[in-house]
Amino acid sequence: MRQIGTLPKHLDPRAFADHLLTLGMKTRIDERPAGWDLWIYNEDHFGRAREELQGYLGNPENPRYREATQAAQAIRRREQQLDKQFRKNYREVSDQWAYPNFRRRPLTTILFALCVVVFIWQQAPSGRALEMRLFLAPYSRDALGHYHDDGLGPILHGEVWRLVTPIFMHGSLLHLFFNMGCLNYFGTMIEVRRGTLRLAGLVLVSAVLSNLGQYLWMERTDPGGIHVFLGISGVGCALFGYIWMKGLHEPEQGMILHPNSITMMLLFLVICTTGAIPSIANAAHFVGLAVGIVFGVLRY
Repeated sequence: MRQIGTLPKHLDPRAFADHLLTLGMKTRIDERPAGWDLWIYNEDHFGRAREELQGYLGNPENPRYREATQAAQAIRRREQQLDKQFRKNYREVSDQWAYPNFRRRPLTTILFALCVVVFIWQQAPSGRALEMRLFLAPYSRDALGHYHDDGLGPILHGEVWRLVTPIFMHGSLLHLFFNMGCLNYFGTMIEVRRGTLRLAGLVLVSAVLSNLGQYLWMERTDPGGIHVFLGISGVGCALFGYIWMKGLHEPEQGMILHPNSITMMLLFLVICTTGAIPSIANAAHFVGLAVGIVFGVLRY
């Protein structure tokens, strides 16, 4: 902020401030014994504001200064409306993040709860039996003591839930914690902004395709092996990819990630492919990311 000059007491500083506002320049007026000190908020406007001040001092009765009053009032009303709407949106978003609201994000809450409950069940004595019911390709031990999985056979015979259920299982508390953080953050953002049905469609499609992608990749790289994988990270990558694209192509939807967050997420995916972090379902990650990108670009 910078002072552009002083008006004598007999001149109305508000008329001049209104005139500057219509030109896109905001001012502050300070009353002094000798007159009115005028300050301009944006220093880039200093030169132009000084010129306008000299014009006003030379001809304060010019009709354009009186006409500026109505235009300035309209500008202030519009700014007040925008500020009111911003504060309303800020409170709504803050409340959503600070306090879990089932009504606004029921699917995210249900998915979160299912993953936690299933993880606890996995730690129980009956956990292994549960996993065999939820794996995409359950495995068994033959008479010779060799383990093998049943491939897609159970699914083809009607156990279609296996296409989705691996996302509810997690291998460790750290695995669960990381995935729940992503689900809560990305899932809430999408569900609040785009609705539960859209989130459900994205979760279902990304779960099925990322699980199938991971199974087919494991089958290709290790034919005849046991193809066990679990976790909701493929879906999490889809949610990330969806929000990433929305921020680029439809920022008016209000789903914008900080560039640093995008960089960190992509860097994490790349690091996972190096083997630095063991037992990572990289194919599920990249298939899920591709699904999210496609859904985001298609304006779903």
